[in-house]
Amino acid sequence: MKTVFSGIQPSGSVHLGNILGALINWKRMQKDYSCYYCIVDLHSLTTFPDKELLQQDKIDTIKSLVAVGIDPNKSIVYFQSDLPHHAELSWILSNFCQIGELQRMTQYKDKSESFGTHAGLFTYPVLMAADILIHKADEVPVGDDQTQHLELTRDIATRFNQKYQEIFPIPSRNSTKTGARVMSLRHPEAKMSKSSDDIAGTIYITDDDEEIIKKLKTSVTDSGSKISYDKENKPGISNLLEILASITSRSVEQTLNEVSGMQYGDFKMHVSDELISFLSPIREVYLGLTDKKILQISKEGSEKAKITADETLVEVKNCLGI
Repeated sequence: MKTVFSGIQPSGSVHLGNILGALINWKRMQKDYSCYYCIVDLHSLTTFPDKELLQQDKIDTIKSLVAVGIDPNKSIVYFQSDLPHHAELSWILSNFCQIGELQRMTQYKDKSESFGTHAGLFTYPVLMAADILIHKADEVPVGDDQTQHLELTRDIATRFNQKYQEIFPIPSRNSTKTGARVMSLRHPEAKMSKSSDDIAGTIYITDDDEEIIKKLKTSVTDSGSKISYDKENKPGISNLLEILASITSRSVEQTLNEVSGMQYGDFKMHVSDELISFLSPIREVYLGLTDKKILQISKEGSEKAKITADETLVEVKNCLGI
């Protein structure tokens, strides 16, 4: 069975974009892969989060995973900081990466404008490579914004293998098409975000039915009246069509055929109803999970993850003579 690794930052409430863009795919992969799902709290330090908020966000993120359908009995779910192996392998792998490569990382250029040019942000992709390679992942489900980092991981693994020994598989991308990029309801040209600046444009896992209806009613569309899929001229309507297609497991074309005769207001209400049906059971599970239960899940996950991480580090160190 092939191994999959993916990580999620504990930075605020999980939202519909996370669920449709990643977590539903994670749930599906449990049937066919050996899955490692990591709460990458070391990565989150690059943005200097509040201590108390980070601790709770870590717990809430695992709650979200379990609520969506990630089964701790099938998948290994753990906190990155519980395994020092990630940081140790990252230091080793940094010797197989060039400064120029890190300087060309698009996310570094973007985030350095907000958080400065500190070394943690600069070497973020090397830690991500260690996250993937510590469990010898064969596939990594990543969005378009992370493909550059995955390519660097592949290069680092190849260089190590060529220099020493064929230890690491060269990981490939595992992705979904429909729903992989959910846009803001208020700013459909931008991705749905955890940012507090876009609360009205984001459907959170904890939103109740009234909040969902309110956000859909005020979602941005256009001055037209015909429902059609045109991301350039009708980004708002196109976004709602993609959301509806994802939560009903249909294609955009099938969805468009079903709603093409609706008025915008009726269409928004229809999307609201489907979203409520989709999210209500997820929210119910989420709210029923205790912090104590989540900490137990993370503890057991860390113990399982440590087994493969130990094995990989021993192999790597034997190659290096340390």
